[in-house]
Amino acid sequence: MKKTYPLLFSVLLVISCSNNNKKKIVSSPDAKIVMAESMQRFSNAWNQGNAAMVAKEFTNDAVRVISNPLSPIEGENAILKSFESTFSEESNFYKSHIETSVLETRAVSDNIFLGTGIFKILDENDNVLEEGKWGNVFKYSNGEIKFLLESAHRNPKVQSEIKNITVLASSITSEELHFDKVQKSVSNYMKNVNTQNAEGLSLLFTENSIQSVSSKNGIILGRKKIRDSEIFSEGQILSANIMGYKYLENSIAIAYGKWLQIDQKTGAKTGGQWGNLFKIKGDKALLIMESAGVTE
Repeated sequence: MKKTYPLLFSVLLVISCSNNNKKKIVSSPDAKIVMAESMQRFSNAWNQGNAAMVAKEFTNDAVRVISNPLSPIEGENAILKSFESTFSEESNFYKSHIETSVLETRAVSDNIFLGTGIFKILDENDNVLEEGKWGNVFKYSNGEIKFLLESAHRNPKVQSEIKNITVLASSITSEELHFDKVQKSVSNYMKNVNTQNAEGLSLLFTENSIQSVSSKNGIILGRKKIRDSEIFSEGQILSANIMGYKYLENSIAIAYGKWLQIDQKTGAKTGGQWGNLFKIKGDKALLIMESAGVTE
């Protein structure tokens, strides 16, 4: 009889290697693992200056809410163009590289994940061009997570004044489920800030919520620490609008918009953008994660 063992072994080896190269898809992925993989893919693509590769890390209906420009970047085409601009020769970030670290990550439903951390963008000589914090929402599909909402904001070097905005545009209207609850949450947020009510403000967050905002150092974890870290300035009036909203099912929703704060004594204005994750609970929309920053 002709021996076929070497041939059989080779076939099995090829099959084994092929299976190992396939992305493992699990129903309940480990949040830390998929987040680390996502950040590695994002950083690799950025460091190659490959706009198309970075854009592939976003869902087709994703949104970027970042320090510049002062408007959300919505949808795959706009996101691709934003990275093409970032990596162009005319950009300050031409031939830059990025470093990211994850400080907190969680699964908030079967396919929705959140992550928060810090980033640093450096030039070819490792001079820091920009650094800040991020608090993003991701969707899990086909063995990996992709950005659903990027809310990343640089650390302001100086608290600069916004001169080209005198009043915010009106919030959007939406017939989507639970939009009214998020509207109420945003309204109550402004009310509690403007009345300097730290306790009332903290109650708009879930018990184990996350706050990543440019007005505070680091990432704040938990309702109690959010309350205790609040510092209000006399005479500051906050306003905010909603520019986008999406209900994600399983009582989870995202919303994003702009904010403007005016000093009643001097008339000085500061402003920026926010992109937050909400948990619908009864008649309320509680903040799972707040991510907001200043635009310079």
